[in-house]
Amino acid sequence: MTVFVVCPAFHKTGGTELAHQLVFELNKIDVSAIITYYDYEKYKDPINEEFRQYVKSYETIDNIIDSEENFILVPEINFALLNNYSNIRKGIWWMSVDNYLKNDGFINGFRTVGFINALKAVLGKRNTLFARGFDKNVLHFYQSEYAHQFLINEGVKESNISKLSDYVNDLYLEKRTDTKKNKVVLYNPKKGYDFTKKLINKSSGIKWIAIENLTTQQVKELLSESMVYIDFGNHPGKDRFPREAAISGCCIITGLNGSAKYYEDIPIPDDYKFEKKESNISAILDKVTDCLENYDSNFEKFATYRNMIRNEHSVFCKDVKAFVKRIGVQYK
Repeated sequence: MTVFVVCPAFHKTGGTELAHQLVFELNKIDVSAIITYYDYEKYKDPINEEFRQYVKSYETIDNIIDSEENFILVPEINFALLNNYSNIRKGIWWMSVDNYLKNDGFINGFRTVGFINALKAVLGKRNTLFARGFDKNVLHFYQSEYAHQFLINEGVKESNISKLSDYVNDLYLEKRTDTKKNKVVLYNPKKGYDFTKKLINKSSGIKWIAIENLTTQQVKELLSESMVYIDFGNHPGKDRFPREAAISGCCIITGLNGSAKYYEDIPIPDDYKFEKKESNISAILDKVTDCLENYDSNFEKFATYRNMIRNEHSVFCKDVKAFVKRIGVQYK
C-alpha cells in the first residue's frame, strides 16, 4: 500500500510544509508514503530546498496508482482531484477552510475575498460561478478546531472526521539565551494588511516591521528579537506565524476571524483578541503599547500557548498513528 500525499509543487507555505512533514513521519514508522505534486511542470526540481529535510524523492499526480490498496490524501484547496480516481481510497485534509471557500463558487468567493477578487477568479476561470461542494462520504481530516466545526456544520458525519494536526518547525524550539528583546511590533503583510495599515497609521512612536522575503532562520531571528506579533488576517486554519511568534517569546494580539476565535487553536486570554473594526483601533493600540512597555508581565500570559506549541510535535506523531489506523494500515 502507498499513501499519496498530494501537494502543489515547490511552493513554501505552512500547508505545503505540513504535507511533507506527514510523509516524513509516515515513512519513519515504515508506512509507504510519498509526496505527490501537481502544477509541477514549470519546475526543473519541484522539491523546495526547505523541504529536503523531510523528503528525498517525489511522485507526480499523473502517476498515482488508482488501486483500492492505496490511499490518496488531497488538500482541501484541490478536492476536485479526487474525481479523477475510481478505486483508490480517498481523504481530504482540511488545513485551510477559507482557501476551500474562496475557490468554491462565486458566492463563497465573495464572502471570503470580496466581490472584485471573486469576480476576477470566475472570469479568469480559477473559480466556478456556482458552488461545486465536496464529497462528504470520503474521510476528512482536520488541522484546526475551526475546520472541525466547519465540517460538522456542513453535514459531514463525525464517523468520517478525524484530527490530523501539525507542528511548527523544530528550529523554533531551540532555545536562545543571548537574545535581547526590542520594542518592535511584527505583522504578516499578506494577511489582514488593510486593517493593520489602519493601526500603523493611527499609531505614534511604535516601530512596525513586516515579516516578508526571509528564510526560516531569518524569521526565527526576527521573532526572537521582537516583543509583539499582531495578526488580523483571516486565520483560515491553525496558522503557523502566531505559534512561531509565541514560542519565540512574542506577545500575541489577534482578531477573531477563522481559527482565531477558537481557544483550542489560539489559547491566549480573551483580552488579547479583538474584533476587527475601527472602533477597536484605540483599544488595540493600547494593548500593543502595554505589551511593549510591560513586556515581562504580558509575556507570562502566554505560557499556556507556549506549552501547547512545545507539545505539538508529539501530538502530531500520535495523530499520524491514528491516521494510519483509520486508513487500515499496519505500522512499526
